[in-house]
Amino acid sequence: MFQYVLRRLLQSIPIFFGITLFSYVLMAAAGNPVAQLVFRPGVPAEERARLEIQLGVNDPFHVQYLRWLTGDDWMRRDTDGDGFADQCVVLACDADGDGQNEQPGERRGIIRGDFGLSFTRNRPVSDIFWERVPATLELGFASLILGTVLGISAGILAAVTKGRWFDNVTRVFAVALTALPIFWFAIMLLLLFAVQLRWFPIGDRCRLSLDDSCPPIWERWNYMVLPVIVLSVGAVAGYSRLMRASMLDIIHQDYIRTANAKGLSSRLVWFKHAARNALIPVATSLGPAITALLGGAVVTERIFNYPGLGLTSLTALSQRDYPVVMAFTIYAAIANILGYLLSDILYGLIDPRIRFN
Repeated sequence: MFQYVLRRLLQSIPIFFGITLFSYVLMAAAGNPVAQLVFRPGVPAEERARLEIQLGVNDPFHVQYLRWLTGDDWMRRDTDGDGFADQCVVLACDADGDGQNEQPGERRGIIRGDFGLSFTRNRPVSDIFWERVPATLELGFASLILGTVLGISAGILAAVTKGRWFDNVTRVFAVALTALPIFWFAIMLLLLFAVQLRWFPIGDRCRLSLDDSCPPIWERWNYMVLPVIVLSVGAVAGYSRLMRASMLDIIHQDYIRTANAKGLSSRLVWFKHAARNALIPVATSLGPAITALLGGAVVTERIFNYPGLGLTSLTALSQRDYPVVMAFTIYAAIANILGYLLSDILYGLIDPRIRFN
């Protein structure tokens, strides 16, 4: 198992760097962010040029990419022996556009956890990112657990009661929930439960305290109910249909007939022997589900004004705040790679016949 995981992680390294290069190419093709940041009419060309130099967007593409990826401290050298790099080797150090070289702030690159400064907020992207991660993770994990448990349970019961009312109702609801647009469903829930009935708050993550911090989850669970429902309906519909089809195939196998012939209880046969083998297709979809929840959180967080990564990245995208957008892209790429690795590991945990050789 350890060797397999290590091999998969090593194989993910070129994939990761390929994603960074492709994402940076798309970002560069989107245009110069200075035109979006300086939108006042009559701005002198000198001020635009100075801002471009400060942001480093007028450097050659390969220089920008290497600086974003690996930092710029290795591009300078210590010329006076004081232990600090004070002369540029590759990059131009004219940070204010006055024709004189200065010592810019060092950048360590994304491979060392430094995503630079936000164009619009003038704060380290890493600080913004880690402030928003808990909000997205609490929604993602809550909806993943709820959707997986309800979907698998509904799929098993639908297969066991094939042709009965529960099976028919489950299939109809699964198709209907799959066809529902996320944004429309979220707006309908808000209008019904937040505006009309006033059972839940209309949005946000919590009622901020004096120090702008949120209390623990158990004290603000009402803020999470509607967003979690929106994010979990797709998982419930997908897993119920997938589990039903897998269970119907498993319960007609010879070993299931043998277990029934031995006099084992139906509950033991369904949930221990059949359900465990039927979970293998579900494990295949768990990896993409992690990334899908992240993508769905963008729309959900925007509608419910939930201050997570989705809302932050959408705002940064509209403002062309490229460092924040790229940080979100890297986060999604890592989540996708680890999600598929988790799916492969679950194979061996669910089915002991699978060996990682």
